Amino acid sequence: MPSDAMAVLQPASPSIIARNWRPDCGPATNMPPIQTGKFLERIPFARFGVGDDPVLVINGGQGFMMKPDAERMEKDARRLMRLLPADRSVILLGYDPDAERVTVERLAEDVARIIEEHFDGKADVVGISYGGVVASRLAARSPGKVGKLVLLASAPWFSPEGERRLRRQIELVADGNMGALLREFTSMFRSPWLNLLVGLRVRLSGSRLAGRLGRPEVIARYLKAMLEPGLRQNGLFPSDVPALLVGGNRDQFFAQSMVEASTALPHLKMSILEGETHMMPVERAGAVKTIIGEFLRPG
Repeated sequence: MPSDAMAVLQPASPSIIARNWRPDCGPATNMPPIQTGKFLERIPFARFGVGDDPVLVINGGQGFMMKPDAERMEKDARRLMRLLPADRSVILLGYDPDAERVTVERLAEDVARIIEEHFDGKADVVGISYGGVVASRLAARSPGKVGKLVLLASAPWFSPEGERRLRRQIELVADGNMGALLREFTSMFRSPWLNLLVGLRVRLSGSRLAGRLGRPEVIARYLKAMLEPGLRQNGLFPSDVPALLVGGNRDQFFAQSMVEASTALPHLKMSILEGETHMMPVERAGAVKTIIGEFLRPG
């Protein structure tokens, strides 16, 4: 494993992951070129693949935890290649790094506007972790703009344990303790040796990794948005939106809310992987790609 083998992705989708680790999936070859840019002059995106019907992916919390430069967006896009069907182009959507005010409603409104202006008014949407809460609100407020909806390692709201973790992260950011914030994500994998590897990475390179984080006050705004009252009611989307939730039953942020969502949204298809944590998309990438590919297949 190379010395720079780990890359912090974040909280609420805390992927502090092994850059070259591809469990349950072979090595990536013939990677397509990646285009980066900004929507609405402030929201970063990365696009790859071919086709005129792109899948819109709303990034997890790494999208606001890390500085969203072109290199960061390209790295996140390459990870997505191991999770999404190869016969569709993909646009990965990040977050405004200078947002003065953040609410779930505003985030969903931005996505709706992007779909209207750049996707001919409708798109298949995948929300990863934090992005799944935004995607659920989008489907609730603008169901006509969502073709199919996938919630990956996510749910329409955070579980009580997830909210507790968010509050802890907010406290650490407020205290300026970014090293401790990074250490919050050193026990997220199912695999003990991957947790050990992440912990070593943070101990050896914590200062350098902390330097890649975004502005603390902006990070705090995004985290606090997920503690808004009314998220449960506002994330209930109608039954005419075909929707799939893919998660692990040991997810540290969403396990309980996945169960709650299956009751509140009986039309929501569920694919729960036994024994998997929030890092299920990393450790079970091949299975995730198959499940999502079958759901997004036309017909």
